[in-house]
Amino acid sequence: MKKKTAKKRAQKLILRAASRIFGEMGYDGASVKKVADEAGVSKSLVHYHFHTKEKLLLEAQKATFRELHRRISEGAKRGEVGLRAALSALDSMWESIRDLREGAPFVVETLSLAGQKKDLQPNIRAFYEESTALLSDGIKCVFEEDIERLAIPPDRMAILLRIVLEGLTVELAQVQTSADLRRVDQAYTDMRKLFGDFVLLKEALTNTE
Repeated sequence: MKKKTAKKRAQKLILRAASRIFGEMGYDGASVKKVADEAGVSKSLVHYHFHTKEKLLLEAQKATFRELHRRISEGAKRGEVGLRAALSALDSMWESIRDLREGAPFVVETLSLAGQKKDLQPNIRAFYEESTALLSDGIKCVFEEDIERLAIPPDRMAILLRIVLEGLTVELAQVQTSADLRRVDQAYTDMRKLFGDFVLLKEALTNTE
């Protein structure tokens, strides 16, 4: 049990370091050694957990979606379902992205790789498929009793949410002043309101704040 916990702790540490290094140096400028130095672990340990640089890049992003899915699933088991639960999960996702603003350029870097590095396309496609599937399953969990009332099916809604969050992340990557950050926060608030107002057909809930 202790060995498993230590493994997860090391992976989390490495992924956070990878987010910072890729964000600061880009894909080509970053290296496994630099990530290892940032995380305070050996290069061999990084290779042991993630094998290649491109896998490390994608796994750092997957971690965010997996954490969101875990929170949604556990909340649903506790009876936290419906629109308010969905908005709470969305807020948690945005807070995790916002709190690690230095990692925003790293996300943008990943998005750009899809068209630049053909050898990475299968892994990037797999990343998109997994992240979308996790979001779709999360939507099904929180709207289990209202699936028929969703404005669009969970799989299509998941794609839409992923695209919107990626767009906000691109904006976050360009933040330089507090005014810039307020503008991005307002964009998220506006998106959240639209989601709350229109995710369910004929939704009677009026207070979603």
